[in-house]
Amino acid sequence: MTNPSRHRPAATAARRAPRAATAALACSAATRQLTAAGRRRSRRGISLLEVLISMFVLLFGLMGVAAIFPVGNHYAGRGEQFDRGSALAEAAFAELKARGMLQPEQWYYANPPAADAQYTPPAGTPSPVLLPPSAGAAAQTFNVPFGSDNQPGYAFVIDPIGTAQGLEAATPITAGLDYFPYINLTNASTTDGTINADLPPGWKSVAIETERWPVRRVTRPVPNPANPSGPPLAMTSAVAQTIFQLHDDVTNELPKENDRPGIQRWNTDSAGALKEEPWRHKLLSRSFTGGYSWLATVVPASIESLVALQPVNSRFGSDLYEVSVAVLHKREALPPSTPVERTIAAQMLQGNELVIYDPNAENVDAAVQDVRVGQWILVAGVHPTTGQFLMKWYRILSLDDETDETTGPNPLRRAMLDGPAWPMTTTSGVVTPANNLRAIILPGVISVATQMLPMEAAP
Repeated sequence: MTNPSRHRPAATAARRAPRAATAALACSAATRQLTAAGRRRSRRGISLLEVLISMFVLLFGLMGVAAIFPVGNHYAGRGEQFDRGSALAEAAFAELKARGMLQPEQWYYANPPAADAQYTPPAGTPSPVLLPPSAGAAAQTFNVPFGSDNQPGYAFVIDPIGTAQGLEAATPITAGLDYFPYINLTNASTTDGTINADLPPGWKSVAIETERWPVRRVTRPVPNPANPSGPPLAMTSAVAQTIFQLHDDVTNELPKENDRPGIQRWNTDSAGALKEEPWRHKLLSRSFTGGYSWLATVVPASIESLVALQPVNSRFGSDLYEVSVAVLHKREALPPSTPVERTIAAQMLQGNELVIYDPNAENVDAAVQDVRVGQWILVAGVHPTTGQFLMKWYRILSLDDETDETTGPNPLRRAMLDGPAWPMTTTSGVVTPANNLRAIILPGVISVATQMLPMEAAP
């Protein structure tokens, strides 16, 4: 009898053998198929189109990186300007107080008043805003009295650098330098403008009785070396630059030999020393470019505060005045080939939108020449209800690129300003724009700081 268990493994092996063979054949076929497909997909390089696309992407990437450097350099330069300007504006207030520049007795007109002055100084010496002690009982009162056509001024600009530039020019300015700004573009026949001497039409009121432009430029005196006890002289450029310019922008000279260090020059006093004896020269200060300078504006809050500028007034030293320091970058000298400091007609709309206009479109273009967004301008006018003279600083947020000549007889440009709200009247719930203003423009004003300060008495 046959044992079934002896034949079962053989049968099982026989049954498994075809399956293994089938799997091996299938694997071999699949391998051959994959190998053939791999040979069909294999590449020996990249196509020209792929190279061109890669170069195109790389080119634009490099251009983007290259564009970052000049843009970054531009904004870094502007940041440095604003940083220096802010620091200088704050430091200038310390200079104003320490050097007695808030003493009206130390203010002298840039040019003698056109008329009505009670004291006429000797030739070559400036005219004081207040009468000197030699005037007797009238001392410490305004040299140009109230009630005259000229008036003493309703706001003052302490500007020894501008004064010295005008007086020391190749052709000195002998008239009109005491008015600030020097040039008026409103209704001027050419872009050179006219001397800004007359009061704008419509400004005369109970609070403004003058016939002249109400803002006066003043300087500080220095002793006369030839006559120390006599009338002083106007501050010279050399002296003004030591006070009203920033000394931090020092100069460095790089030699032609690249392996040598830079050279720092010094201002020296060579009195009694020969040029070939540099060791005998006295070092005064490091040389600086003088690219940053400043001036100050003083605006009385009322006609009573203006009267209180006289030390004989009982309110002297107690009233507060709006004192602003304006920092200028690379200020151009007076007198300029083109108007540097100028004024033009303007209108203030609600929301601090300023419109400057003139019948001559070229005057509008000249008014905003070299003015950039981020700089500052002055706006002057009279209060719509009280008639009080106002003068305020504003920072430019935006400015039209071109003059709009489709607005009727007066081409115009618009600017958005950041600053105090200008007073306006409201009629039947409708705000009336402030008309008949003047925009005072000095290119390069990069920073302005304002404080309310009292005036001080001279020692």
